[in-house]
Amino acid sequence: MWWYKNVTRAEFEAVKDKVEKIMLSMGAEISDIELPCGQKTTSYSGNLEEAHISNRPVLTYNGEYYCVDEVLFRDKPFIVIAFGTKDDLMKNTMEDAEPFPYDLPDDELTKEVSYSLGILPYPEV
Repeated sequence: MWWYKNVTRAEFEAVKDKVEKIMLSMGAEISDIELPCGQKTTSYSGNLEEAHISNRPVLTYNGEYYCVDEVLFRDKPFIVIAFGTKDDLMKNTMEDAEPFPYDLPDDELTKEVSYSLGILPYPEV
């Protein structure tokens, strides 16, 4: 059950699409691995639960593998970029970068993606 009133699931997924496009613009590539990321995400916030299947592509950048995922907090959903080695990906043990709110302006989204990819200083939008 999607419990947010300020954003629909479709709007939130569109922001995740935007984050992937930003990653691609920074040099990430879509991997040829046919294992979608975020096959099933279940988030809990107090007594609220959300289960969602999101077939996202696996991206690569500088030898690491990345997936755009989510973490749902009580007040609003956040985006998180998971990363790791190919072995981490295959074992579903990727690490999560620091989550960030879905509703950031484009320049802030770009900074968050840059941080998650380890690109410093942040590129200008």
